Amino acid sequence: MDLLRNCRYSVASYGPGAAYAAWLLRSFGASVRHVSALDPEGLGAFLAEGGESDDAPPLRPTPGETFITDAPVTAANRRVLESAALAGRVIWITPWGLDSSWAERPASDLTLYAASGWMYSVGDPGRPPLAPPGAQCRFIAGQFATIAAVEHAAKGAAPSPGLVDVPVIEALVATLIYDPVAFQYFGRPRGRAGNRLNANQPLIATLACQDGFIGLHTALHRQWVALAELIGHPEIVKDARFETIAARSGNIPALDEGYLLPWLASRTRWQAYHELQRHRIPASGHPDMAEVLSSPQLEARKSWHTVTTPGGRSFQVPGEPARIPAEAGPGQRDNATGPWRAGALRVVDLSMGWAGPFVGMNLAAMGADVIKVESHTHFDWWRGSRPPGDGDGGDLHERSHVFNSVNRGKRGITLDLTHPRGREIALDLIASADVVIENFAAGVIEKLGLTYAAVSVSNPSLIMLRQPGFGSDGPESGYVVFGNTIEGMSGLSSLIGYEGGPPTMLSNACGDPVSGLGGTLAVLAALEARSHDGKGRVIECAQLEGFLPMVSEALIAYQQTGQQPRRQADRRPGHTPSGAFPLGDDRWLALEVETDEQWAALAKEIDGAWAHDPSLLPSSGREARRDAIEAATAAWVAATGEAATLSACDRAHVPASLVMSEGETLGLEPLLVSGFWQGIDREPVGYHLYPGIAFSSAGLRPLPGTAAPLLGEHTAEVLAAMGYDADARDGLAAAGVTGRVPVPA
Repeated sequence: MDLLRNCRYSVASYGPGAAYAAWLLRSFGASVRHVSALDPEGLGAFLAEGGESDDAPPLRPTPGETFITDAPVTAANRRVLESAALAGRVIWITPWGLDSSWAERPASDLTLYAASGWMYSVGDPGRPPLAPPGAQCRFIAGQFATIAAVEHAAKGAAPSPGLVDVPVIEALVATLIYDPVAFQYFGRPRGRAGNRLNANQPLIATLACQDGFIGLHTALHRQWVALAELIGHPEIVKDARFETIAARSGNIPALDEGYLLPWLASRTRWQAYHELQRHRIPASGHPDMAEVLSSPQLEARKSWHTVTTPGGRSFQVPGEPARIPAEAGPGQRDNATGPWRAGALRVVDLSMGWAGPFVGMNLAAMGADVIKVESHTHFDWWRGSRPPGDGDGGDLHERSHVFNSVNRGKRGITLDLTHPRGREIALDLIASADVVIENFAAGVIEKLGLTYAAVSVSNPSLIMLRQPGFGSDGPESGYVVFGNTIEGMSGLSSLIGYEGGPPTMLSNACGDPVSGLGGTLAVLAALEARSHDGKGRVIECAQLEGFLPMVSEALIAYQQTGQQPRRQADRRPGHTPSGAFPLGDDRWLALEVETDEQWAALAKEIDGAWAHDPSLLPSSGREARRDAIEAATAAWVAATGEAATLSACDRAHVPASLVMSEGETLGLEPLLVSGFWQGIDREPVGYHLYPGIAFSSAGLRPLPGTAAPLLGEHTAEVLAAMGYDADARDGLAAAGVTGRVPVPA
């Protein structure tokens, strides 16, 4: 792929964040000079392929060339990078951001997860909250850094000089399922729900089957109906115990033991997975690393790339994160002003849920005019999925914290795309657009007659982003997904959990935001290419393929050792002690000793003879006695208390953090100082703080400028600008093509 062939970057990567940014840019065809500290016999063979190896990559930006690094935050590094930013764009991935007193605070992946809210709602009630086992936080920050590196394409301008700060803590909070917003809406923390995504989602669960566990992701009412029919009990849809989501949430044992578990007990993981998917019920077989590498879908798609290390080892690693199934042009779109804001990038957002709308919101934050198209009979399911007729009153479809978060900055219209007049209006709107975003299930865009072949006839410079779950071809291309499904099928769920326990899903449907960030980058890359060659393109970002780098550490480790990574709760191999330790009353403190020097310093802070045992100074000695050391550490943390433990860790330069709830994350100092939160007033829910885009420069960050649209809020405005007078608009409403009030299909 050569979409960024005219862009030049240099990267100095100390960890996976900047290295992943380099890999992404190179995957889209950019010229990248990359010097990396990653192990060339391990993760470096993947992310730094073709680059140079150096334990301390030099910070030598070239004037006029965008420079990306995740070098440690020190006064010396700050001076070098601030000076370089006077002549070029410098993107610095930092743990906590550059502007607060936390800037040089020690951080590890575990403590960043703890502080961000990622851990608080994962795991069993009463047991330690769980974090993912790898550097997923750095990869996600790398995605934001890459978007910052190509942001100029949204405005059709050259990259602007300046120092861009990409805090990992912001990247994590921006990819929660908006729990801090939910806390403001509902006034209560979410809590941990064991094998459920949360207490209010009884059918998004990890359940036992004949040979292990399967992920069931039945979020929508129609999927619940299909599930009841599949398991041979259609009558339970009308059973008072299960008729509503609230009723099902209060009767989970009866639902599991009476219906779901008996059906699953007669099937293997893969039998259940395929049977569920054939009935259009999202599910994951929770593959391990060997099964991911041998996936029939990924094999059919040729999704793997082979790298060879300097030592001669070969590994299968993720291939390109996007594909171009079709091109058009060069040619001109309909440049009529129509409904569009003058001078802005024109985006038609047909997508629903999180992954596609996240792309639209990111582009809106960069100045695009984004028109969201939904129907009053089939509105975006993130407004709420309820049985027909349930919730007609009370404006429930306007009170969704997730919809209201991810659709900021857009104008919203309603069109029934299954109606000939609705399709005609959509085609007229798309004819003058720059970008179309869609993430429908397989076959839907074809049924609607809005394929790229159809829409590019009148607009050959159009860019269409498609985000199929597993890709547009292959044996599982028709399968349906949510973010939890992608997370599970990538193998990540198989890595998370208590020792000896089942696989565990994260609480934020991580596949969605990762796909949204990948889609944003793909659109920007296509816009950059179009500025040189005038061509329109379909960009296909299969969500599973785009997520695979998140588990690349485990994939490579498996190929190195032949051993499946074990679930180990919050323990980090080689880092002893590490984990989440109880403070009482379901309060937890995460700490991670990464080096022998940190242990020696922490041992001086611990008032206990056990900590001063000389045999514990080398990490091997601590690893050999891990259980005893972590039990003693837990006792020390409990006796010392929250504030004193954090102070002791700070003096010892040991990464440590409270496991923050969503309410506490709202008040986290680095987020307040950097202006991360965006305050917006929206009817009928009022004023709340919403997460920003996770990068800023000189105190300024891309932000969507308006609240999420009400259902059909801008229909009249947009149709009038397209030439439809009042009588015509009334006729469309009378025919059911448009509408402001939800109506069952």
